[in-house]
Amino acid sequence: MMPVYVTTENNNVVILNGDRDSFRCRQRNKDKESTLKFISYKKMIRKRKKNNGRVYGPFPFVTVSKL
Repeated sequence: MMPVYVTTENNNVVILNGDRDSFRCRQRNKDKESTLKFISYKKMIRKRKKNNGRVYGPFPFVTVSKL
């Protein structure tokens, strides 16, 4: 499990814990309207300072590939 930092449509930062295959499938899925944007640790720190420390998580993120 590795932590990944993402932003939502509302510019909220969410920490997700999952394996590489789960995130790879999520990144390729462009059919859904609400997609997660992956950001780096440094960008997460900057957004946390802007949003007064609003960082949600860590949440488990486990998906099964349909490939």
